[in-house]
Amino acid sequence: MTQVPAPRRSASPARFVMPVIAGLIALALIAFVVQNRGPVKLTWLFWGFSWPLWLLLVVTIVLSLLAGQLMLMLRRHRRRVARRAARRGDI
Repeated sequence: MTQVPAPRRSASPARFVMPVIAGLIALALIAFVVQNRGPVKLTWLFWGFSWPLWLLLVVTIVLSLLAGQLMLMLRRHRRRVARRAARRGDI
């Protein structure tokens, strides 16, 4: 019994496109950080401090993403509890 070699597949264009897109995004982020290095005074209640604008924006985005994930987790939990109750006939 002879084995037929598998046909050679050419490299997918997506294999080369994704690193290029990632590089462009990295360059855009570097440009953003360089352009927004100036200090910003932040005052909240009785606290006051100074941060670079880019760091303030990054922290704000991360906290917003975490809050969104928390809301999604709570929503999933409520739906799961409701499904269990419906299965048991509690509703």
